[in-house]
Amino acid sequence: MKDSKMELQKPSKTSLLKLMILRAWRERWNVALWGINIKRVLPRGVSGDAYNLADCILQQSMVGLNANPLVLNYLNHCLCANLVSHAAVLRRISKYDHFDRVYCITALLEFLEEVMDGVTCRNKPEEAILPNAVTSLIYWVIQIVAMVMKNFEIGSEISAEQSYMFERTCVIVEKFTSNQFLMGIYYIGCYDDIDTYGQIRDKFNGFKNILQVYPCNNAISQSLQQLAYLDASKLTMPRLHSKGVESVSYCVQPLLAVEVLLHPCNDTSYFVAELQMIQRLKNYTLTRLIYEIVRAGFISLSNVVEVSRGTLWGAFTFFKVPHIIKQLHALQKSNDEQTPTDHFPEVVEAFELLLEDNLLLDLLDTKCSCNIIEYLLNDWTKQHLVTDVQVKHFATQRENTSLMLQKRESGNQALSIINFIIRAEVPLSGVLKTLSTDYNKVQEALLGVLCQVLVGNSFDLILSVATVEGRLKTFVTRLIQCNENSKQVPGEIGKPSIIRSTLFDVSFLMLTFIVQTYGSDVVLSEHGDSFFEKWVRECMAERNKPKNPRNMIALCEEQIVDELLLSLRNPETQHKNSNLTWQDICLNLPGVLNHVLIAWEKDILTSTDVKSILENIKRRMFSFSVCATSFLCAYMYSVRENELLKPLNMIQQFLTPLSSEEMTSQENVKERLGLSFQIIRKMQQDVHPSSNTKSRSINLTQNLVSQTPLSDQFREVWKTVTEHGWLPVMSAQILESLLQSGGPTWLTKHLVHEILICKYTKDMLKTMDIVFAILHLDIERNTEALLKDIIPLYANQMVGGEINEPQSHVLALLSVYCIISALEHRQGTISTLQQKRTRTHSEADNSDLDLSNVPKLRKLNQEGGSDNSCSNDFLSDNHPLLTAVNSDTTNKTTGRDTIRTATLKEPLYSSVQYIFKLLQQFVTSDVLTPKVYFAYRFISLLIECGGERIRPVLKLLPVQLIQNLLKVMVSEDISVGLIFSMICAQQLGDNQRFLI
Repeated sequence: MKDSKMELQKPSKTSLLKLMILRAWRERWNVALWGINIKRVLPRGVSGDAYNLADCILQQSMVGLNANPLVLNYLNHCLCANLVSHAAVLRRISKYDHFDRVYCITALLEFLEEVMDGVTCRNKPEEAILPNAVTSLIYWVIQIVAMVMKNFEIGSEISAEQSYMFERTCVIVEKFTSNQFLMGIYYIGCYDDIDTYGQIRDKFNGFKNILQVYPCNNAISQSLQQLAYLDASKLTMPRLHSKGVESVSYCVQPLLAVEVLLHPCNDTSYFVAELQMIQRLKNYTLTRLIYEIVRAGFISLSNVVEVSRGTLWGAFTFFKVPHIIKQLHALQKSNDEQTPTDHFPEVVEAFELLLEDNLLLDLLDTKCSCNIIEYLLNDWTKQHLVTDVQVKHFATQRENTSLMLQKRESGNQALSIINFIIRAEVPLSGVLKTLSTDYNKVQEALLGVLCQVLVGNSFDLILSVATVEGRLKTFVTRLIQCNENSKQVPGEIGKPSIIRSTLFDVSFLMLTFIVQTYGSDVVLSEHGDSFFEKWVRECMAERNKPKNPRNMIALCEEQIVDELLLSLRNPETQHKNSNLTWQDICLNLPGVLNHVLIAWEKDILTSTDVKSILENIKRRMFSFSVCATSFLCAYMYSVRENELLKPLNMIQQFLTPLSSEEMTSQENVKERLGLSFQIIRKMQQDVHPSSNTKSRSINLTQNLVSQTPLSDQFREVWKTVTEHGWLPVMSAQILESLLQSGGPTWLTKHLVHEILICKYTKDMLKTMDIVFAILHLDIERNTEALLKDIIPLYANQMVGGEINEPQSHVLALLSVYCIISALEHRQGTISTLQQKRTRTHSEADNSDLDLSNVPKLRKLNQEGGSDNSCSNDFLSDNHPLLTAVNSDTTNKTTGRDTIRTATLKEPLYSSVQYIFKLLQQFVTSDVLTPKVYFAYRFISLLIECGGERIRPVLKLLPVQLIQNLLKVMVSEDISVGLIFSMICAQQLGDNQRFLI
């Protein structure tokens, strides 16, 4: 009964309000009298929205062709007295659809102009509909403009009344777009009411062409466009991260040093995506980014000591960088930009900047015995990056230095390896072509080609070029096929047998060397069934993939092992009719060596006997020495330290040189023996490194094993980094080994400590950039360690004052950088490059990117867009707010395409959840503490640096954290842009909770 009475009370109260409005109009009540009487009707503390008061007043004021100003004044009074909400008034105005009543529309517009500045939300239930009401009001305004434009299109002019109405509309639109709060509310309303936003955009597209010829200022056109195409970046937000471009970069070279070390085989798009991430974070222009890339290549090239690393960096700079530049250029240029076809202006501008680095260029010219700029650009002319005229210009700039260099190098000094890098491209193509030819027809020629590859540094050069050009897997596949074809054929004798055995040996050694250098996961298929692939899976001692020696022994056949033992002890009594093949020997050598070790331990065999057996293994094929060493290294992993002497001595026996007679007894012995020595030393180094530090640094390629404490090793390598101011290649290798040894938490803790002990902000930011790059050794695990272990550790020190500003800011910035990078990281590759509408290039990159397919790419981001660009922050790719518009609108109004946001995966998902829960614990009281300010900085920097890409992370923000943060922080710090960025990340389902 009580509920039914309340239901009856509503219409009676509404009817009473309507009667009072009629009486007030008839008796011409002033505003004061209206205020006295309206409070007699409305219960104390009850809003007029419950009885549709705004609806009743507006209905009465719009009865005729003209609006009733007295009744509208009553509505204005109700707003000022908080008797009705702005949301209810705006929603009711948006429902007025008598657009033919010009005077009524004009009166409503004037009313809006008067009350617009007072629109707010006060966390009352009736204000929850404000976002939808504002969106509906904007659609109503857009309809007015559409009507005026339609009348103008029909009659080429409009009446004075309509002209005045349009002027009032322009005032409303401009005031609205200049009001940050209303724009934020409108942004939320569009997200919540997708259909209405679509109608707004469609209406705008319908009259925008007419608006261009209508006699009005450009400001209204831009304002309407801003309403039709939202740009959340227009909302104000305090800048915690400087948008100025730093004069010196400390981030690009360390990042490339890490990535070329870990992922040299990755395609161009991998490097492009990482570099574009740096470009967004650092606000670089394309010219500055190209300059940093080339400079990073030159710095690393001048630093490398090992031949293999030198050739790799040389090939990367000469062959990979041009393709990176092409892709960057294609992704960041729009259709209407006219650029020359014979060169890229950004490349020319970048090299003008590079010429200022005289010390670097002088060092590199001296090391490479050539004018490196001229040498590099002569090759880049083939890629149409520069012209011959520009090359001559740059060569002239370095002419004096080159002349001095020629005088200094006038002796008979050998040319640098750089002089042979470009020439290695042709031999690589020749080797691949020969390997693809019918094996039975070219065995002798193929043997000559492969052995020639092993002469000098040719193998390193060819591998480096194949790596950066994406042809390494092709090379490996054809080498495996060659090794398969070269397996021993029973009964074959004479020269064909010798050629076949040498081919088997050479191809086996080359493949083993490649697997050692790059890892089997990179160059081999997962379930390959060839002999070599099976041997790698089961028997090869590979870095970070230790093998169980007992499993190797279990694979051996006892009969073959016995026969091998007999033939190795007495080679002169070897059976002529033996059916043992080379591949059988490779697989059964572990059983032989196990028997030899046991017999030697029990003194059944003397050291002379063991030496004789090992020499007999070595004489047959050098690949046998490698197979034997692989078992011995696996054996050394499984025994105590006091049992290492005998297997170490056996490995050392394989490294003894051959006599002069043995060297001349076979062809190409020197090259095969040298390659086998390299492989054996690498295997031994991983298990038992040399005590000679100098020798270790020379032989070390991918790993570091040392008895020196990890902390001492880190201090030593970090000292090298600080002295250089960038990351030397060898230091990157050592840090990668320290990561493997100490784990991500240990390494991240030490790196962050180096940031926080800096005394000056400039040094702190420089160190942070280098640390951020180093963390890319394993960005996902290191980010997890940073968020779950390091931040909580230092958070406790913020209370005691040990961590102050700017340390707190830099720590938050590093965390944000890592989250953004980890978010885009995908299992050794960056998230797929997005499709981009751009012009078609005539030139083609036949190894990495076919620029005729550039329309299939989408740029990751483009900084420095026009003022009318639409960033679409925090929107997913399939959101209706981002549905496609016609190409003309896209080209002229958006400036950049929709970006597909990444999704969170483990371990980043749990790490972000953990850090947000930790921040929520910081903000539990009304006191502004250092922890609270850290939470504010962390969230602000996430939004500021991440843009639309960070939306999946912000979706995990706890609602309570945001509410508490808004209560504690001072109003100057909490801006409209920050509030609405956080709200929009919450899917708008709970947006009412945030209205304040």
